[in-house]
Amino acid sequence: MPRVTSLKPLLALIALACFAMLGGALLLQHLSGWEPCTLCIQIRLWLLCGGVISLLILALEALDLRWLSLPLWPLLLAASGMAVYDNTHLLLIETGVLESSSCSPFPFYAFYLPLHEWLPSVFMSAGVCGQNDYSIFGLTFTAWTLLSVVLLLTLCLFTAWRGIRR
Repeated sequence: MPRVTSLKPLLALIALACFAMLGGALLLQHLSGWEPCTLCIQIRLWLLCGGVISLLILALEALDLRWLSLPLWPLLLAASGMAVYDNTHLLLIETGVLESSSCSPFPFYAFYLPLHEWLPSVFMSAGVCGQNDYSIFGLTFTAWTLLSVVLLLTLCLFTAWRGIRR
């Protein structure tokens, strides 16, 4: 008989990672004065979506309604994948591979879902894409966030794979 493994610890770790990264970004913005650019704001949205979706899947797992979580898994993978995509785009702008004009002054959702008006302290972009003077231990903040969201995507893929194997 195959060993039944719970996804709950992994889902809790995903939610914790998403909300910790979002919280860290907000602390750096409001306590250190680091202004986020449009792509940074989009990454925040993906982290918020990933955290909420993982909590929903976790709740459905706890209620033993696993089948209801099936449509949420692609959304979780898409949110974490888009965080990697946007962060990679930002790193390519910072390194000069892409022109900074490839970054819109408005997040993709700004005209349909005006989060920047509803929660400006979280979703208002005041920085310019590609102008990052912030580094931690010799690496740019963008490189650290890219490493973080790649690890998040890896964790989401691993958790989904474990769920499929179950």
